[in-house]
Amino acid sequence: MTKRHAIDLLEARRSLYTLLAQWHLHPPDASTLATLRSIPDMAAAAPKTPDALESLQVEYESVFGQNAYPYESLYIDRDLMLNTAAAHRVAQLYQDCGFAVDVPVGAPDHLGVELRLMAHLLTVEITALRDNNPALLTWSRAQQYRCLVHHLARWAPVFLHTVERVADHPLYRTMAQVTLELILNDLEQSASLPPWIPLDHQIDGATAPLEKDAETHGRDDGELDLSQIVRYLITPDIAGAFITRRDISGLGRRLGIRAPMRERSQMMRDLFDAAARFDRIPALLDHLDELFATEFWRLAVLAERYPSWTACARHWLSRLDQSREMVRDLRTQFLAYHAQEAE
Repeated sequence: MTKRHAIDLLEARRSLYTLLAQWHLHPPDASTLATLRSIPDMAAAAPKTPDALESLQVEYESVFGQNAYPYESLYIDRDLMLNTAAAHRVAQLYQDCGFAVDVPVGAPDHLGVELRLMAHLLTVEITALRDNNPALLTWSRAQQYRCLVHHLARWAPVFLHTVERVADHPLYRTMAQVTLELILNDLEQSASLPPWIPLDHQIDGATAPLEKDAETHGRDDGELDLSQIVRYLITPDIAGAFITRRDISGLGRRLGIRAPMRERSQMMRDLFDAAARFDRIPALLDHLDELFATEFWRLAVLAERYPSWTACARHWLSRLDQSREMVRDLRTQFLAYHAQEAE
């Protein structure tokens, strides 16, 4: 491959990261839609009529502001808050890369900002190639590896699957798929690169995959109370999936129960309370099992397509498997209790 060809490919990747960062950071505008219509893989999903722009902007708030929150810390930390340890690790990465966050976001670990970092590092790589600077080239590639392996790969696939699940407009689903494929394709390409770690720097947090001890999450006596069940289900790093407000509302509709939009934990608690009143707990647990099973197989297929993501996938698959076991145990306990009551 000639240097010119290599630079052209890098510029194309940089442009795509920049576009996807813009998509996740801001509601779409006319300029963004015009750009999407010029890209073959995205043109089919981009609406052609001017009046469609307003509905896309409304859905932006529904997807990213009310359901699939685009912050790393909400997926890999259990505090379910912004600006936790995960966000501080991302901020340290930005500082090490000489990258400044110049857009208003709730926390530095917003997906759009992490994608902008990748675009920034590709700019550095292009400069290194043009200037024949092998040290800078090695550094830029190593920092891309660090961003991909220790950050994006750990949480973005689960987040992007959540977007696909809750989005109505095909353009949002298409953009989620394109973002996912770009991240995991780059992960595959960078897997053979040795990580560059200064002697005075430690890797972000620990190992790349989300290796944690196999906790019982409050099940010391083999049973959970309702508060523990709700906390379990709404915490992605425990449940293995991000259950959105829209998911909870959908579960209610399947049971014939209205679930008004509120904070996620309260919605989940209300759903269990209503299901208990109408004797629908077994059905609710069956639907939860189905949700976890669907996410399990989607991630399993993704790991098969992208072997370099297997280490991270194993964590999420393990959590989803434990969640399925948990809801099945709850169903068994519920039925056994009611059988005793009937005697």
